[in-house]
Amino acid sequence: MDYSIIIRCYNKLPLVKKCVEAAIQSTDFRTEIILVNNHPPYQEVTTYLNKLKHPRVTVLDPQRNIGNAAGFNYGAQRAKGEYLIILDDDIIVPKNDWIDVMSKALNDFPDTAYVSLVWQGVRKLLENNPNYKNHIIQQPEYNIYFDKSYVVFGCVMLKKSIWKKYFSDSNLVNKDLYGIDGYYKNKANQLGMRTGYILSHVPEHLGRTKHSDLLYGAYKVIYAYGLTKEDFVTWRRRKPTFTAKEKIALLKFGYHETEIKNLTDNWH
Repeated sequence: MDYSIIIRCYNKLPLVKKCVEAAIQSTDFRTEIILVNNHPPYQEVTTYLNKLKHPRVTVLDPQRNIGNAAGFNYGAQRAKGEYLIILDDDIIVPKNDWIDVMSKALNDFPDTAYVSLVWQGVRKLLENNPNYKNHIIQQPEYNIYFDKSYVVFGCVMLKKSIWKKYFSDSNLVNKDLYGIDGYYKNKANQLGMRTGYILSHVPEHLGRTKHSDLLYGAYKVIYAYGLTKEDFVTWRRRKPTFTAKEKIALLKFGYHETEIKNLTDNWH
């Protein structure tokens, strides 16, 4: 087995289904797809995972929501592939040869710890750097950009041997929702390894779209800012609206006042 795609399932059913279907359709017999049931607050997702049958898909159930980073480790420990792909359940991978291009980049640049596909939202952030375009490396089959800051996770590939030796630290279980991004980057820096974005193969990000649970998307931002440690269901039920600090965090992340108001008006 060449590749193992690991998807931690916690989003709404339309997102999870689109994510899984795109992963299946864009890969072949060399790729296994591991779905970690992180016990989302949507019963239809659990039903979908329980009924899903495909020769290349394995559904794992840790019996509870074990979180983002631990969910990946749970799948990685059981993966058979030489390359591991951390795929978020709201990312739709492109139809072209994205998976082979990612592994080729890791082999073309052996000092690279991992590479990530970049969607339009992250690309806009990269373009704020005036030197960004000058540092793009053009290869015959792909373009790559090595970022000195942390690489945003969404669809990331690394070799299983690298993960097992350097990144399978059990302390990762305690990291925040987005803590895996910073943790992996710090570890790569310690190893003297680079991290990069594949620019030529663009996935679609369905977060904050009509397919997603917009309140859950806001919760992820608030969790990432360290303003809550509660799971989504508990956080949502405990309170009637956002706190002042939570609103500030959402504004910093790019939410507009009208978006926050709409979420507040439709809280439950």
